[in-house]
Amino acid sequence: MTESPSAARPRAVTIAYWCWMVAAVLLIVSGLASAMLGTPLPLIYQGAGIIVVLAGVGMAYVTGRIRTADPRFQRAGVALSMAIVLLVAVASVAGLVDRLAAIALLPLIAGTVSIRSAAAQAWFDGGGGR
Repeated sequence: MTESPSAARPRAVTIAYWCWMVAAVLLIVSGLASAMLGTPLPLIYQGAGIIVVLAGVGMAYVTGRIRTADPRFQRAGVALSMAIVLLVAVASVAGLVDRLAAIALLPLIAGTVSIRSAAAQAWFDGGGGR
């Protein structure tokens, strides 16, 4: 009897998965709120909100694929996570996104640290449960 992929999955991968999923939900909710917000400069806020929603959707997609033990999605998740951190940090300083998007930075960073751990790296290098 073969072992299922989820049984072989390290805890660090599961932690990263849930951190990134929480961050994706926070980004989507925050972006939708910003896109629907009536402000003096609605086009700028709506545009920033749409970009944050797209970033959250992209993060959710990549997050769903990291459980397949494909190292491409691990690297894509790390790169996308850090790009979103930079984007949201700049937009937050400029006042274009609300605090909920800024709060999403914490699980993004925590997920990135977790997915780059030695146990997770060995799982991705070894092909996971495949």
